[in-house]
Amino acid sequence: MSNTFMSSPGLQHQSVGQNELDGSLWEYCSGKPSLALADWVYSYGGYRENAGQPVRRLEVPKDRVMLILGFGDRLQIQPVGASPVSSQYGAFVVGFGKQPLITEHDGMQSCIEVELPPWAVSQLLGTPAPEFTQGPIHLQDIWGNKAQLLIEQLSELPTWQARFAWVDRMLSEKASTFSTGVLPEIQWAWKQLDVHGGCLSIRQLAKTIGWSDRYFAVRFREQVGITPKAAARRIRFNRSLRLLEAPDCLGLSAIAAICGYSDQSHFTREFHLFSGCSPRAYRSARFTDLLGTPSHIIDA
Repeated sequence: MSNTFMSSPGLQHQSVGQNELDGSLWEYCSGKPSLALADWVYSYGGYRENAGQPVRRLEVPKDRVMLILGFGDRLQIQPVGASPVSSQYGAFVVGFGKQPLITEHDGMQSCIEVELPPWAVSQLLGTPAPEFTQGPIHLQDIWGNKAQLLIEQLSELPTWQARFAWVDRMLSEKASTFSTGVLPEIQWAWKQLDVHGGCLSIRQLAKTIGWSDRYFAVRFREQVGITPKAAARRIRFNRSLRLLEAPDCLGLSAIAAICGYSDQSHFTREFHLFSGCSPRAYRSARFTDLLGTPSHIIDA
């Protein structure tokens, strides 16, 4: 497989890969939002692949809300451990659901991934955050026919930079349309948990804000979708993912200690809860010619 890496105006990073044996190829670009959306959007990502055969991936719960704007094959999505019936998705939102997901497409996939902080859901999508905790939601159920129009427009644009700019303008318009009164205390609390990898006292956060434990938990769930304790667990898990995927290959006990788990057994139990597999299995399972994690570590 060959890879090239380059910089481009308006893009943070662009990478391309091609398998010289079977001709499969993929392309990934990342970009930053405009300054107007700095508090509402973490990043943009553009992904395109032509695998020449069906692709099944494991998608684990993230510590970001994901807006997926797909204009290739529709994705079949099924929660891990659920019945074999799956649903098809094109453009959709994945919030803070508990279960890992299996996604599958027929071989051709193009999409834009928009990473959002949790408080941006109500401001940009006009829907309360708790509604996004039960699994993926079709964007058309939120925006109606405008969702399909957006996908058609994105598919006609020639570059990722142009697509990112189009999405940025659209989200900027949404941000000015909705006014939901996002609490600065909740934004601050989430950012503190995020910066510290989930390793903070929830009680101390509430005390610093000047709220009771119960009031803090209620207001946090209203605007984030999950409780502060659940958010801390998710953030710790995602930090462990980044360490597992890092090139220095730290041992599992070291990762457990860095991420605030009591021991390696505690780390393994939490990891399996969020991913459906062990951290060792997750680390060793990678596509050789595509991005992501193959689903066979769950199927095995």
